[in-house]
Amino acid sequence: MSLTWKEAFKDKKFKIYLAAWMLGLVLFIFFLPYFLNTVILYKQGMQIDDWSFKLLTPRNWSVPIFLFTIGAPTIFVLFNFKEPLVILTSIQCYVVVSFARMMSIYLFTLEAPEGIIPLVDPFLAKVAYGGNEAFNKDLFFSGHASTLFLLFLLEKRVLLKRFFLMSTILIGLLLVWQRVHYTIDILGALIVAWLVFRGIAWLNLKTIIYKSHLTLK
Repeated sequence: MSLTWKEAFKDKKFKIYLAAWMLGLVLFIFFLPYFLNTVILYKQGMQIDDWSFKLLTPRNWSVPIFLFTIGAPTIFVLFNFKEPLVILTSIQCYVVVSFARMMSIYLFTLEAPEGIIPLVDPFLAKVAYGGNEAFNKDLFFSGHASTLFLLFLLEKRVLLKRFFLMSTILIGLLLVWQRVHYTIDILGALIVAWLVFRGIAWLNLKTIIYKSHLTLK
């Protein structure tokens, strides 16, 4: 039987973990616009000769990308909100992947692909870019692909797991098709998301609460 929120909040360690990781999430959200617009915007990057661009004529897929980006996490939360360990683990994975992404964007700065059709995403422009709708240098690795792949890794239900996997593949294809990302941005996102998921799962297994109420395999 899965651990309930009432049981989880009786555990001091769980409450500390949840508060600490929520703080990490808040810090990331507040710091990201400054980082992108003050550091990355003026940092010289490079362009990549992506072989896949020769196969796909650029097309605007902003609407389906936005719907999948908002819809998939919403579905995940609706089906898992009663499972505190799943929610905690998802927050942990997202925070670590997000800060890893900031580091990789800085260390491996890329310029927007030639022929890019800017992604129209009012939520992303407002929250991540601080209102700078023209920002397009948050490339390696893809936040869209890493987030959806994390949902696939975290989900236990077979049908939903398949849905999140197909969503990841589709989003990756559409992002490259629209020239919003290079192919390497998508592949890098999958690798980092998997490594972070495995690392967080290993660390959580070392805690008493996860040893007693393991819900993730």
